[in-house]
Amino acid sequence: MTIRKLSPLLINQIAAGEVVDRPASVVKELIENALDAGSTRVDIQLIHGGKDFIRVSDNGCGIAPDELTLAVASHATSKITDEEDLTAIASLGFRGEAVASVGSVSHLTMTSRRQDDESAMQIVVDGGEVTNPKPLAASVGTTVEVRRLFYNTPARRKFLKSDGAETTRVRDIVQRLAAAHHETSFLLKSGDRTILSYTAGLSTERLLDIFGGELSGEMLEISGETDGVRLWGLVGKPEVARPTSRYLRVHVNGRSITDASISHAIKEAYRGFIEPNRWPTAAIFIEMDPSLVDVNVHPQKSEVRFRDRDLMWRLVNKTITSRLLEEEFVPLYNPKESYQHAAAGRQQAFGTGLSSSFPVDQTRQAVADIELTQPTPMPTLLGSDQVLQVHKCFLVTQDERGLLIIDQHALHERVMFEELKERMAKGNLESQKLLIPDSFPADSDWLDAIETHGALFTKLGIDIAPSGPASISVYALPTLLVSRNVDGTEFICDLLDKLGNNHFPSTEEEALSEILDMMSCKAAIKAGDHLTQQELKDLLRKRKEIERGSNCPHGRPTTMVLSIEELEQHFGRR
Repeated sequence: MTIRKLSPLLINQIAAGEVVDRPASVVKELIENALDAGSTRVDIQLIHGGKDFIRVSDNGCGIAPDELTLAVASHATSKITDEEDLTAIASLGFRGEAVASVGSVSHLTMTSRRQDDESAMQIVVDGGEVTNPKPLAASVGTTVEVRRLFYNTPARRKFLKSDGAETTRVRDIVQRLAAAHHETSFLLKSGDRTILSYTAGLSTERLLDIFGGELSGEMLEISGETDGVRLWGLVGKPEVARPTSRYLRVHVNGRSITDASISHAIKEAYRGFIEPNRWPTAAIFIEMDPSLVDVNVHPQKSEVRFRDRDLMWRLVNKTITSRLLEEEFVPLYNPKESYQHAAAGRQQAFGTGLSSSFPVDQTRQAVADIELTQPTPMPTLLGSDQVLQVHKCFLVTQDERGLLIIDQHALHERVMFEELKERMAKGNLESQKLLIPDSFPADSDWLDAIETHGALFTKLGIDIAPSGPASISVYALPTLLVSRNVDGTEFICDLLDKLGNNHFPSTEEEALSEILDMMSCKAAIKAGDHLTQQELKDLLRKRKEIERGSNCPHGRPTTMVLSIEELEQHFGRR
């Protein structure tokens, strides 16, 4: 087999496969160049989802006439000059690959003019072949037109989706960039139809434009700062959580990124507020010294690497958690059908409106329809400091809103989780030595997990070590587990199984949160456990003290409120 040096055209076409895989990636690269040029207006035009035509026009600083040829050349850029610049990249683009790659797989035309130039200059790239620039009349800024994308690589063109699907991908890219650059106006058109139109304005207004005006009252502003890193943005209330992560947006220094650790920190902040299979609606923006983050990780520049990943996780998680703690989110009982007078000949059974999917939208509407007059006096049969246990599973009490029905296991799990987090913040968990060590067989994955995560076990108050070539002994467990008569061997085996199979997140902060969730579930009161009146009161008191949400760590609701108004409506009293 003969080794050959590849031609420049083939090199660019290979690079295009990494940088440019569809019309949306072309639009992304061109918009980033426009923003780097200081543009305050960016217009995007598509035909057939960008497969046949893309135009991106801006009013930026433009390109010098004698540099236009370099602008379409491979590995030519104005953003960096030497290797030192790679350690602190402040611009969105810097590789010098995108335009050359696009030109190698399309018919590309670039027109640019600076403020002081008498005329614009235009250059054409046809499948990698570059023509000499020529002058023409044009406004200040740069316009790039891309025709017949992948015309000379038909196999790649076949992988493109329908016009509508490709347009949707472009729309998402424009929204992500527009979210981080509210000082710039954006216009996206498909044929003669306007898809997006954002005027320059305030950041919060731009975000609400992107997420939808219906969320204007459902988003919470956040802000936080530590060690020179600033965080701000909007996060949605639990009721606007979505089934996918599509509405979770993260930006670093104006760059839209995907980062598993940051996404985990956001979702972890919502633990207990939303169901585990749902995702929060959020747009967060991180501003930091460029030297603290490496953006030179992936050709498409969508992934980054933080110098201090744990610090970023804590900042995001703590900021969002603190903001959510300022609110109180408790679901209300909401019958699917409103009460009809008995004369109508219909009755509604208690609880028919309950659903495992928690119909939040219906609940909000029901609450909105309630006409508040004078507050209804609270019945006195069951005082606010009293609580009843029903079927050894549910607790019933009341407050000024009405009747509270509480799942005892879910609530105690919530309480235990918060107490464990509070204790962990002060240092290692309290440990209790076992009179007789527990020993059990172990495979190589479990033994490796003990060696790899030794510091983690110490923080958890677990003293564990190999006791042979294929066995493990446990010498101490967290005091909480011992006091709650939790089967220590079972817990350790479950924990080692997850650690040994890499089922936990990579950072310590993330892993600890998952483990504390496991511990709180194991130690919590179970359905069927009889509680004394004092135990009931203690649990209710702890709820008032530390419950930070209306859901357990797994997402099940802890508390439901039957308002006085709803009860009166149900029984036909109003």
